[in-house]
Amino acid sequence: MPNHLMRNFQTAWKLPRWRWALGVAVVSDAVGFGLVLAPPIYWVVDAATAGLLFVVLGFRWGLLAALAVEAVPGLQVFPAWTLVVLALSATETRELSQKPGVRATDASPPQ
Repeated sequence: MPNHLMRNFQTAWKLPRWRWALGVAVVSDAVGFGLVLAPPIYWVVDAATAGLLFVVLGFRWGLLAALAVEAVPGLQVFPAWTLVVLALSATETRELSQKPGVRATDASPPQ
């Protein structure tokens, strides 16, 4: 993995929203794997997952791509939600404040 992607990944995981997003994605993929043979319930789980991830991370095109992958029969066995959240966190470019004692949510936005 290129150095800047690893740095972005490490920076993103310091924020609680990325940890929540990964938790939602992993649980959804685990539950969805057990529901592969019950499509209507599986669709509800995917819609709820997409909604939760949009709330936690905001609108991101990658989440729509994961929803599209989850809608294709046969591709549902791949952990698309987990992979997309990991990929999005690696491409996150928001920097945390470098000041000691300042939390990421307290930092002022870049100007």
